[in-house]
Amino acid sequence: MGYKSEKKLILGTLSVFMKCRLSVFLVVSIAIIGLSPAVSTAGDNGPCLECHTNLDKLKVAEKAKIEPITGEIKVVSLLIDETIFKTTAHGGEDFFCTDCHQDLDGADLSEGHKPNLKPVDCITFCHDDPADEYLQSSHVKLMKENTKDVPTCKDCHFGLTYRFTPVGEKSPMYVPRGTDPLHRKLTIQSCGSCHQDYLDSYKNNAHGQVTALGHTTTDVPVCFDCHGKHKILNSSEPESKVGKEKILETCGSCHANANASFVKHIEHPQIKNIKYYKTLLTALKNARNDPENLKKVLKNPQTILCIVFVMYIGILGFTFSSFGLHSLLTWFATARDEHKRKGHANEEHH
Repeated sequence: MGYKSEKKLILGTLSVFMKCRLSVFLVVSIAIIGLSPAVSTAGDNGPCLECHTNLDKLKVAEKAKIEPITGEIKVVSLLIDETIFKTTAHGGEDFFCTDCHQDLDGADLSEGHKPNLKPVDCITFCHDDPADEYLQSSHVKLMKENTKDVPTCKDCHFGLTYRFTPVGEKSPMYVPRGTDPLHRKLTIQSCGSCHQDYLDSYKNNAHGQVTALGHTTTDVPVCFDCHGKHKILNSSEPESKVGKEKILETCGSCHANANASFVKHIEHPQIKNIKYYKTLLTALKNARNDPENLKKVLKNPQTILCIVFVMYIGILGFTFSSFGLHSLLTWFATARDEHKRKGHANEEHH
């Protein structure tokens, strides 16, 4: 019995000793990894920013990069402005360098890292769902049918970057957040570069007039707030955000009391579009040959709005012209009477 008790005591002591050693080892290891700036771990941008925000610590400040799609050669700066970076879409607290540069995860950076990292594929790594939605949208299908170049991710996101690298290049790293007012403003111009007529008509409605004054916060809708960001569909499609089935939901996201009557408003009024007035005149000229087209044009809410607008401008023009003519005639009458009065005064003087 004494032997068994002694053996049990020895085994228990060894077990406690091994557990203590393991605990100490784990604590020390975690402390070393956590405190060491030379080890890159998921969830820590410190080791990366320590070098890439300090020009003196960078072995190479710039490098040539070949654009895989266009084959264009660009000079890319490896220096990061940490203050600006933290305000961008990729600079949040829940986003880390190793999310994109995955070959550096857990790497020892005490002597830096290899100069050529694996190319970053935004679609494969993170944005596969938005990419699929975009490529399957009628927006892209229509452009392909008309043999037009389909915009890539960079044309809208990277292309709208207004914060430049130290060498004057736009960088995906500095892509601003979608809620950034300046980013939202530039988005309007980006869409308008292809859809000029819609941009002009957008400026004629309440939304466009407010954004034209510089108010481009999330309180005022820009193009993608109504039409969608990636899954842009024709209004005739059921899933379209501006289609009959979802327009009430789209407007209701901002206008809590929106109803069926509210959504009948004309989002893109053509009141200042000369082309639309030419269409009206053409329909009138061809009324005998194509009466159905004339009926279709006259039933269009745009036509009613344009007629009301012309009448409104006509009334304003007539009113102010009448005031102007009345004032002019009054001035002539006053000048004539003054001239006669001076003439009589001169005769009496002589």
